[in-house]
Amino acid sequence: MLHLRLTLGCLLVCLFAGHAAPPPPLYYNTSSATLPLNTLDAAATNGSGNTVLFTATGVDFNKVNRCTAVAVDGLNGKLFLIDIAASAIWSVNLDGSGLALIKGGLTNYPTDLALDVLNQKIYYTTSSSITNNNTIQRMDYTGNNNTTLFTATGSSGNGVSRCTAIAIDLANSKMFIADAGTQKIWSLSLAGTGLTALATATNAIPTGLALDTANQQVYFTVSSPVQSSNLIQRVNYNGSGLITRFTASGSVQRCTALDLDLAHTTIYLSDAGASTLWRIPLSGGSATSVLGGLTATAKKVRWFSGPNSRPSPGINGFFLAGTNATINATNGYIGGTYYLLTSTNLAKPFSQWTPVGTNVLGASGNFSLTATNGYSSKVPQQFFLLRVQ
Repeated sequence: MLHLRLTLGCLLVCLFAGHAAPPPPLYYNTSSATLPLNTLDAAATNGSGNTVLFTATGVDFNKVNRCTAVAVDGLNGKLFLIDIAASAIWSVNLDGSGLALIKGGLTNYPTDLALDVLNQKIYYTTSSSITNNNTIQRMDYTGNNNTTLFTATGSSGNGVSRCTAIAIDLANSKMFIADAGTQKIWSLSLAGTGLTALATATNAIPTGLALDTANQQVYFTVSSPVQSSNLIQRVNYNGSGLITRFTASGSVQRCTALDLDLAHTTIYLSDAGASTLWRIPLSGGSATSVLGGLTATAKKVRWFSGPNSRPSPGINGFFLAGTNATINATNGYIGGTYYLLTSTNLAKPFSQWTPVGTNVLGASGNFSLTATNGYSSKVPQQFFLLRVQ
C-alpha cells in the first residue's frame, strides 16, 4: 500500500513495503500431440524446483487441448495461455489454479501473445496459410473489446506474410512481429501503423522475440533443421546493427524462443530439438543447461512480462477552489481505487483520517481527485493524504 501525505506547504512520501519477494521463476510451456504432455511449468533459474503447474486434459475435462504459447503477468498474478487447437486464450493463476476462458472461437490460429499488464490488455498474433488471416489483435483481460490492429496482405500489399510471434514496448509505443513467411522482423506502432522491416533471417525462420526496451533493441531466435542455422540475433529498433549473439552447436539443437533477464545480463533459450532450457550471456558465449530432459517440446520460455509492481503515483499539482481541494497525480493504474483523506493532526493513525474523495480509474496514467467541501479555512492546519489499494 502506498500513502502520499500532502500539506499546503510540503509533500511527504511514505512507502510501506512487505518482505522482499524471491526472484521470479522461469515459466515455460511444453506442447505435444499427446494431450497430457501439454503443460505449463515453472522452475528456478538454476533449474531446481521444476513444477508442473497445469496440464491440458482436453474437451472432456478442463477443455484445454494444446499449450501453444504462454505469457506471464507477475503484477496481477496470472499466466495467459494460447490453445491453438481450440483457437482460444485461457488464464490461470501463477500456481496453475483458477483456469478461466478469456476468449474462444478466435478466427484463424492464435500463435503468440504479449501483455500490457498495467492496462490489462492482451496483444496476440493469428497465423494461417491464407495471407489475410494473419493478424495482430488486441483485447481486454476480460475478452471484451477484441480489435484487429493489423492484417497481412502479402507481397502485393504491405509485404507481411505470416504473423508468427509478437513483442510489445509500451514505453516507446512499439510492437514487433516475426514473419515466418518472409523470414523478416517488422516493427509497427501500437495502433498497427508505421510498418517497417528491421531484419531478414538467412536460411531460417524467425520464431521468438524479446526486447531490451531501454536500449531499443530486438533479440530474436531463428530456427532451422540445419543446426548451424539456428541463431540468436539482435537488431536495433531502427533496423541498424544486426548482429548474431549465439549460434547453435554441440548440445544446442534448435533455437525456438527466448526471453531476457537484463538485470543479470542473461538470455534464456528454449530448445525444441533437445527439449532443454538454456542460459546464455547477453553478450554471447557458451550455453549452460538450465533444465533438460523435458517430457515434450519446449516452446516459449518466459522470465516475466512487464513490471511486477505498480509504479508509485506522484503528485504534480494541488489546488484549492473555495472549499474544494483537487490533487493532480501521475502513474495511476486502471482499476486502482484512490482515496483522498484529510486530518488536522499529522500524528493520527491513518485509520482515523477522514475520507473526503475517492476515484476508481478507468484507464492508466495521469488523473485528478477532488474533495468537494474537503477544505476548511477555519482550521489552523490541515493535511491531505493520497492512498491507493
